[in-house]
Amino acid sequence: MDKKKIVVVGAGVTGLTVAYRLLKSGGNFEVVVLESEKQTGGKLKTSRFAGLLLDEGADAFLARVPWAKDLFDEIGISEEFVSPSSRSASIWINGSLEPLPSPNVLGIPLDPDSLPSQLLNSDDALKIKQGGKPSKAIPEGTDVSIGSLVRDCVGDSVFELFVDPLLGGINAGVVDEMSCETMAPQLLEAARHEEGLITALREAQQNSDPESPVFYTHPNGMGHIVEKLTEQISGSIRKDSNVISINHTNKQWVLETNTGSETADAVVLATSAQNAAKLLTSVSPTSSSRLSDIEHASVSLVSFAFKNSDISIPKDQSGFLVPRSAGMLMTACSFSGNKWAHLDDGSQTLIRVSSGRVDDQRHDRLSDEELVKHLTDDLAITLGLDSQPLEFRVTRWPTALAQFKIGHSQRMKETIDLLADEAPGVFISGSYHFGVGIPASVRSGNEAAVSVIEKFGIN
Repeated sequence: MDKKKIVVVGAGVTGLTVAYRLLKSGGNFEVVVLESEKQTGGKLKTSRFAGLLLDEGADAFLARVPWAKDLFDEIGISEEFVSPSSRSASIWINGSLEPLPSPNVLGIPLDPDSLPSQLLNSDDALKIKQGGKPSKAIPEGTDVSIGSLVRDCVGDSVFELFVDPLLGGINAGVVDEMSCETMAPQLLEAARHEEGLITALREAQQNSDPESPVFYTHPNGMGHIVEKLTEQISGSIRKDSNVISINHTNKQWVLETNTGSETADAVVLATSAQNAAKLLTSVSPTSSSRLSDIEHASVSLVSFAFKNSDISIPKDQSGFLVPRSAGMLMTACSFSGNKWAHLDDGSQTLIRVSSGRVDDQRHDRLSDEELVKHLTDDLAITLGLDSQPLEFRVTRWPTALAQFKIGHSQRMKETIDLLADEAPGVFISGSYHFGVGIPASVRSGNEAAVSVIEKFGIN
């Protein structure tokens, strides 16, 4: 086979994965990665704060799904990972911090007796004790919202107190609209169990290793993972290269950039859905329109450093969640030093506070100073804080989190098929495909690379 030139647009973790897989495939590929920013990594970013390396975005990845861990095994960094020092977390309920139920799956308590009786109404507690059977069967191939499934199987109080703050906070979304098939397929499968959701989740937990880590990070931050992945393909990456348009001429794709033009036999758009939609306008208007329809949430993350003597936090807790009903700007608070041993230097307490949901963008209307003031007020209410931080850092992530609504997986399959018809040789991948998190982004990169390889007939 003649050498085929593949241009990957975007050097976030998805684009880096695509390039790595193509270069390691054994195919006769020239791979060029065009990145608009001055650095690789996309939303994975680590920088020095209060003398320590602290992540500005995701600070961990799921250990119990394969895609990210398999990739990091291959590039030789898995032995360096560490797991959280504390697995316990709390939730702000009725003016106090209450422990998340234990055991739980995505916030769903598996034992109602582990909860204070006043938290669950008697009907919901009974639903859990009886196995959490849905009111009607959910046929195979049918998607439902996480909210409707949880409310039906275990009640409104479980959903509103635990599940919505957890999943709604992670994805900055409306869990009553969130696709169960995409975001929590294990719940959909469990709800189809003849004995009910809770019974199935209990059985799955009994068959798992309770000591195995749920999350991993790197002591030098998630940015270190980006650096190591970038090293594998560094000669292929062109930074400060912003792709403006894509067209098809003389059996090749032509990408116009801020520095000139680039030709390719195939193109992988490893960007946000919004950017992919813009670039596809002229070559695949149907898929462009579909990608434009994916809603996104903006979030803000404020990191604080306090003197240990100025703040008191639960020593056995990794952080806490805040439900919608509290009315606070804060959606979650992470105690970085409790969570990760390498972030406890003995003299200061590091806290990361999140804000923003797709239907609550108050944080976007605030200046950095106003945002910090609102969040320190929330910390005063929840932790009794009455001191000023030694240092703070505001990180804003505009339109960062795709919203995975009911039927998302099917719509993505249809969009990919439409793109193959309208623009054969152009592929899409990104964090809007398989769900939130690093493993899902790596999975999307893997699949895009496989599609390119199959196009050129390589086994």
